[in-house]
Amino acid sequence: MFLTEWKYVLHTHGMLKIILGILLVPTFYAVIFLASLWDPYGNIKNLPIGIVNEDTAVTRQHTRYQLGKQLTHELVTNHQADFHQLSAHTAAKRLKNGQLYMAITIPHNFSKRATVLGTTATQAIYLNYHTNAGFSFIAMKMNTTTAEKVQAKINQQLTTSYLTVMAHTLQHTGNQLVATGHALKTTTTGLDQVANGDTNLNEHLTGLTTGLRQAQQGLAALTTGEQQSTQALQMIPTTDETVQRRMESLAGNTQNNLAQTTRSLNNATQTLQLLQTQLQSGRPNLAAVQLTTQHLQQSLAQLQTQHVAAQTLATANQQAFSKLVTTDNTVANGVMQANHQGASILGQLNQGMTNLSTATGQLASGSQRLATSTDTIKTADQKITAGLTTGGQQLATTGTTTAKQIQHLVTPVLLTHTDTTHVQNNGTGMTPYLMSVALFVGCITFNIIYDMATPHKRPRGAWHWWAQKIPFLLEFTWLASTIMYVLLIAIDHLAPLQPWQTYGMVVLTMWTFGSIVTYFNLILGKTGAWLMLIFMIVQLGGSAGTYPIELSNHLFQVIHPYLPMSISIDAFRSTLSIGNSIRPEILIFSSIILIFNGLIWINFKLKLKTVQDHA
Repeated sequence: MFLTEWKYVLHTHGMLKIILGILLVPTFYAVIFLASLWDPYGNIKNLPIGIVNEDTAVTRQHTRYQLGKQLTHELVTNHQADFHQLSAHTAAKRLKNGQLYMAITIPHNFSKRATVLGTTATQAIYLNYHTNAGFSFIAMKMNTTTAEKVQAKINQQLTTSYLTVMAHTLQHTGNQLVATGHALKTTTTGLDQVANGDTNLNEHLTGLTTGLRQAQQGLAALTTGEQQSTQALQMIPTTDETVQRRMESLAGNTQNNLAQTTRSLNNATQTLQLLQTQLQSGRPNLAAVQLTTQHLQQSLAQLQTQHVAAQTLATANQQAFSKLVTTDNTVANGVMQANHQGASILGQLNQGMTNLSTATGQLASGSQRLATSTDTIKTADQKITAGLTTGGQQLATTGTTTAKQIQHLVTPVLLTHTDTTHVQNNGTGMTPYLMSVALFVGCITFNIIYDMATPHKRPRGAWHWWAQKIPFLLEFTWLASTIMYVLLIAIDHLAPLQPWQTYGMVVLTMWTFGSIVTYFNLILGKTGAWLMLIFMIVQLGGSAGTYPIELSNHLFQVIHPYLPMSISIDAFRSTLSIGNSIRPEILIFSSIILIFNGLIWINFKLKLKTVQDHA
């Protein structure tokens, strides 16, 4: 009992083939259809995308930037998508024809705005991507993701570049601060040298003052000796005219020398007092110190010359006194005592002059060191001032960031999206595919259920037989397609861009599918219906109704242009959303209808005699 049906299948001619074919239908449906959609996101690298570079190069700090060209090169050479560098005109044309799924336009101010990132002149960079959702709504969504990835990549690169520049700026500022620290150390050393120099000057000034006092004391003693000599001369008898004249001459010369020495010492005293006043004020004038030092050296030279003259005069005085010994012992003794006192005083004066010369040399050396230290401090201060000013300006520029600048730093590139078509939602995008599938399934179902082979009236000829069957097929398909279209508008709120062209294409598509399915059903019977079912499954995978055909495997890409459903889907996309002409599709489908109806007439012609004999 359980084997009755299996015995019927095995013993009925052709039934086993039908059962085996039906067994494979689920397998074919799952395997073939899923094979075409197995990894569409993994094949985004095959999705054609155009790159339009309108960027203009800019020059910043003697460096030429062509960031648009660089970005284009990076996109074209990577493998995230099938990027092509195109002109704006070519990209728009290919996008309209469905040869591109997206076109990214790099604006003309891309480099200009990218190179001022983080400054007060920062402005957003708008990267525009154009899509055509009419050809594939899903592709448009996928391309949006691709555009966002490109945006994220550019933002990362620009932000990284800015942070790199910031790091270099901070490093340079740090180096300047380190240099400033070294300069401060140098300045401190210079200040110590100035302090030491000031101390040395004070010490030498003390010694100079002491020497001056000694010179003054020697001068006073010399003056006293001169007075004593004068008194002694007055005691000489007037009879000795020769001696008197010599002594008067000696006294006159001595008075002149003493007067000059007195004036020189007075000048030196005034100069030293002025120098002491300037040093004690804490603000020495180095130029004045040097000039004073020169004056002191000149005065010392004069004093030394006068000192030599005084020594010579003392020697002559002693000789004169020796000659006067025989004449007047009292006067001679007085003069000799005065001469001895004068020699002693001149020795003291000589020692004072030596001390004064030594102190003056030390004072000149200290003044020179003080001048050098002051110049060093001045240079160091200038370097410190320049370094701190530059560093402060750099830090001020770096630290002054507005909220708008921060926003541009986080997302320097913003996306703007334009679409050449207006696809309201995913349902509108899927309508071309699902209408084509529905029309083809309707034709298969009709041929399986309704007998298009057996004439209900004995045909007089092949044309008569065709006239009985085919008009009914055309009427049925017209009615079925009309009901479907009307309900799509009424229930699903389908809003075609070209309503009447869409309706006409719906009817023409079902006539085409009906002609194909009916022909194979007439010549192969149920096997033909099975073949049409498998053919429909193949078309589901190869017609690119859901994902772009570029995301399918190579086999489906090869057969895609030749599938009837591929043609109908392209036509519906044009009438529903894109607005392109469907004249090519109309010509193709009209030709298919004529060809397959001609084949149907030939089939009726070949079977006419047999049918007439059995009628």
